[in-house]
Amino acid sequence: MKKLLLTLAALLWALPAIAGPSHGLSLYGPQGLKYKPGEPYAYANPAAPKGGQLVLADFGAFTKLNPFSLKGVPAPGVGSLVFQTPMDSSNDDDEPFSQYSSLVESVELAEDRLSLTYHLNKAARFSDGKPVTADDFVFSFEVVQDPEYHPFYKQYFKDIARVEKIDAHTVKYHFALFNQELPLITGQMTIFPKHIYGQAGKSFGSDFDNMAVGSGPYIVEKYEFGKFITLKRDPDWWGRNLPINRGRYNFDSITYKIYLDPIAMREAFKGGDFDAEMINSSRDWALDYKGDFVKKGYYVREEVPHQRVAGMQGYAMNLRNPIFQSRKVRAAIALAFDFEWSNSNLFYGQYTRNEVYFDNNPEMKASGAPKGEVLALLSELRKKFPGDVPRTALTKPPGAPGQGQPLEKNLALANALLDSDGWKIGADGVREKEGKKLQFLQILVSPAFERISEPFKNNLKKIGVDMDIKVVQVAEYEEKLRNFKYDMVVASYPQSRSPGNEQRNMWSSQAADTPGSRNLMGIRNAAIDELTEKIVQAATREELVVCIQALDRILSHQYYIVPHWYIAYDRLVYWNRFSRPRVNASQNPVLGNIIEWWWWDEAKAARLEKARAEGKPLD
Repeated sequence: MKKLLLTLAALLWALPAIAGPSHGLSLYGPQGLKYKPGEPYAYANPAAPKGGQLVLADFGAFTKLNPFSLKGVPAPGVGSLVFQTPMDSSNDDDEPFSQYSSLVESVELAEDRLSLTYHLNKAARFSDGKPVTADDFVFSFEVVQDPEYHPFYKQYFKDIARVEKIDAHTVKYHFALFNQELPLITGQMTIFPKHIYGQAGKSFGSDFDNMAVGSGPYIVEKYEFGKFITLKRDPDWWGRNLPINRGRYNFDSITYKIYLDPIAMREAFKGGDFDAEMINSSRDWALDYKGDFVKKGYYVREEVPHQRVAGMQGYAMNLRNPIFQSRKVRAAIALAFDFEWSNSNLFYGQYTRNEVYFDNNPEMKASGAPKGEVLALLSELRKKFPGDVPRTALTKPPGAPGQGQPLEKNLALANALLDSDGWKIGADGVREKEGKKLQFLQILVSPAFERISEPFKNNLKKIGVDMDIKVVQVAEYEEKLRNFKYDMVVASYPQSRSPGNEQRNMWSSQAADTPGSRNLMGIRNAAIDELTEKIVQAATREELVVCIQALDRILSHQYYIVPHWYIAYDRLVYWNRFSRPRVNASQNPVLGNIIEWWWWDEAKAARLEKARAEGKPLD
């Protein structure tokens, strides 16, 4: 007990000093806040005009308006434009995790960091005119435990013990444990109107599929499932004059058109049916969007650099299928993916290979053999959980299996691994072990991925592994992901500059059993469980980085995923009728910045219309 008290005292001594009520919160204390009260963001144009419309596209039909229920596919835009959270997160490159007042007027963090008090903005209103009160904050916390609420949020907010109403415009959040990040996590909880979503006898899921009542800048004007949704800017929105919203949410309406075919979606953009698109296909970027309209300046093709953590993308193997529970099998499968060939022949040299789970960030990315505190932590974990921490995690650099080696060498190693694991080549060329064939199904949601998976399938065949490929519709795909009914899928694990509670939902044993979680691989690893808790409770940035690098190494050396690639810029095409701020907030994908910070330029729109009518280039 004495040691525990001394440790806690040391932690509290090391933390930044806590001031009184503040307009914002930073992971690194008041001195971590870049903006003073009343200042707009540097990536805003406070003088941006309001007006015009923005038309975007979304791939795959939506089935509901409630973005936080478990079942169904939510409508695009609703979660961020109709609903609000207590605080607004900065997207500045030099603010790893800072928030500023939105639904609240000020925030007060207790000296022991085990509680936080919000003083609500008394002007805040829901779109039906009802005030936002402490009762709505309490309800929004309690409804997270509803069985029909998406389980990701149960994990994310699990360390908030309770929310206490002090008075009509004051609430106090009590925390179950010390967590450096937890005060800021409370600022990310969506606030629902209790008088709408708390109606007695109503189901949070099915009874609110057709409703979206929030306190945000837009309201749902009209929609048709499977075709479109239009959000209309609320001219009387209560938050329009807050410093964080100056120059923000400028379009009178934002419409998402729904497309079920990527080719039809691409051609629709070039025909002017919608305004902007981020291009995810390297083939499309290399070969398309270069026609007459680009030469005339009608629409713009632009590479927008960013400094976001790359995270990990790859073919995720579902360990709930027994054939993937062998680390040797997973390594052999990963060795069959020929990134160099794919990048040269399919991706036009645009990509960099994913080596680890925190790529594109020199501070957090694990590289080289472990040493110092990282090695000490890995050694401690291996002693406690020898089966969960591979020896190679302590002795070798992390990285994509076989990266930089010839395919022939990698396939030879893959065959040797499968031989040593007891998988024998059968009469049909497919390996077998104890009556079980080494075959599985990869499901895809986009037909564009087939050209990438087919060469991988052919390489797997050379080592006696039979992979079939099936493209399914979005709704079916979401259902399979939600209930883990697949063998292999394409998975993406984006990361922030301040990893925390969300790591539980990605890697923890508890998440492996939680429908709808991001633990798509079904990882149950005691060492990783302990590391995720250390990450959540890290008291300093240095401690956090040590834990992240240890986690990165274990994940990489367990071969749960076949690493793909990343790109350090956004590929954007947009019609030349908009203007934008001088600074791009690169921590946000550029399409999100268009929605929040760009504006309709009447003069540009008129010039574009005239040039198209005359068939002439823009000036």
